[in-house]
Amino acid sequence: MCVSCKLRVKGVKKDDWFKKCRMEFLSLSLVIGLAFLFSLSASFFSRVQLSYVISSDSKDLLNTYMLRIDNYHPMMKDISDNFQFNCKALDENKIQQVVYDDYFIRRVTLTTNDGEQCTSFKGASAESKLLPLIDQLSANLSLWVTSELGDKENLLVVEWKDKRGSMLVHMEPLISDILKNKYCDNCVLSSITSTDHPATSFWRGDASLLEVKPLMSSEFANNLRIDTFVKPELLAKYKEALWLPLFLFGGAIGVLFIAMHRLFDRRRMSLHSMVEQGLVNKEFVPYYQPIVNVTSQSLYGCEMLARWKRPGQELISPMEFIPYVEKSGQILPITEQLIKKAVDEIGKLNWQNTKQIISINVVPEQLESIEIIDRSLDLLRSSKLEATQLAFEVTERKPFNNLTMASDVIEYLRDKGIDVKLDDAGTGYGGFSYIQELNIRSLKIDKMFVENIGTSDIKLSLLDSIIAFGKQAGMEMIAEGVETKEQSEYLAEQGVYLQQGYYFGRPMVFRDFAYFCKGIASHLPLAEEEILRVG
Repeated sequence: MCVSCKLRVKGVKKDDWFKKCRMEFLSLSLVIGLAFLFSLSASFFSRVQLSYVISSDSKDLLNTYMLRIDNYHPMMKDISDNFQFNCKALDENKIQQVVYDDYFIRRVTLTTNDGEQCTSFKGASAESKLLPLIDQLSANLSLWVTSELGDKENLLVVEWKDKRGSMLVHMEPLISDILKNKYCDNCVLSSITSTDHPATSFWRGDASLLEVKPLMSSEFANNLRIDTFVKPELLAKYKEALWLPLFLFGGAIGVLFIAMHRLFDRRRMSLHSMVEQGLVNKEFVPYYQPIVNVTSQSLYGCEMLARWKRPGQELISPMEFIPYVEKSGQILPITEQLIKKAVDEIGKLNWQNTKQIISINVVPEQLESIEIIDRSLDLLRSSKLEATQLAFEVTERKPFNNLTMASDVIEYLRDKGIDVKLDDAGTGYGGFSYIQELNIRSLKIDKMFVENIGTSDIKLSLLDSIIAFGKQAGMEMIAEGVETKEQSEYLAEQGVYLQQGYYFGRPMVFRDFAYFCKGIASHLPLAEEEILRVG
């Protein structure tokens, strides 16, 4: 173990040091592991880099060959016009002159209709070894491949035929030879093949490279393809050059990953600490959103919603802390703190003389433990509210882990007159299977279905299906997210009389909710300007 790990710092436990050293060792292992992992990919990246480097040169080679092949017909016609195709003195002089004037041409051979032959290179007999590449490039033109005597590499031969005879032009391989020796001596081989004659290829370079996989391939006109091969030594050179940069890059990725992970941990621990501090300082406050019965124009009750108000700061949105506290388990003490505040405040409205309900959001974990539920009910005993005026809304954001236990707890609550509602019905894990398995008798229709009233969205048909299901099952239904008169009237026509949303009132602090309760008897819903003022 490192020396620093053996040291003890004042105020730090030995176990903490072991844990810290273990984390540092794992972090170092990750950095080194990623570094080696990236360096091991040097073979792959060397091929990629070399392909990129050679590709531009290969494209130039490809384009040059395409250009020359496209120009073969006018070029060969111009050359043939110089000859009488009788292999007499004039033809022989012209042959020498054509080869001398054009450095792309290595040799010209004429064959008369009588079978007589003359050439710019006396004694050549390579014509007998011609192999076809393209049978008919044009009406008079074809391409062939041959080897010069004693030469292990190929030459491209263009054949011209007309009524006077035939002409073979051996082309100088200048373009291929430039690429062959550009990066190192004879370490690149380019091969041109045709789909017409796949066994024939025009290649320049070390023939042994034809045995390996080509570095890259390109297609071009006339069914021709060019393959580029490189020596392993050239790849090894690029691999060696890439090893250290890839090693450092992998290490940098590892360091970045660890830094981001620690930053996330610090943020998570910071949020955890802030929540704990918020619990101590009682910073979590209940907001109330009214639920109305549009048939009787009366207040059915309200849903209690969690808000976080830190001193000197704006209200923190539930979406910024609820998902985290649900995972961390801090939602349990937050809910208990909110229930205590809510039942004390609602008790001031003399609800014990009514049948109005306060609904409290819980997570599945809370409904899987009678002990947790009993702690919440203990808070109710010191208030003026009756047990029947309390309801729990369970969200589908998290799944139940123990449906049997949850069913027992819900039945336990029902025996006390406390209802459990399925919140956001149809949007989460359990769907309507929870209604059957948990014997839930009340559901809340999510805003995502309500907001499609008046549109042709498919969710509107889903809304109708949910309502039909609720009616058939004899369930109490509450529609959330009602924001317009059209939505409210449509729901009422479908038999959904309990409604909640901005059309009636926004989530509000207790003082404003108390004012709302006083005003609801005289007019419902509130005028829009009053809703804004109350909210």
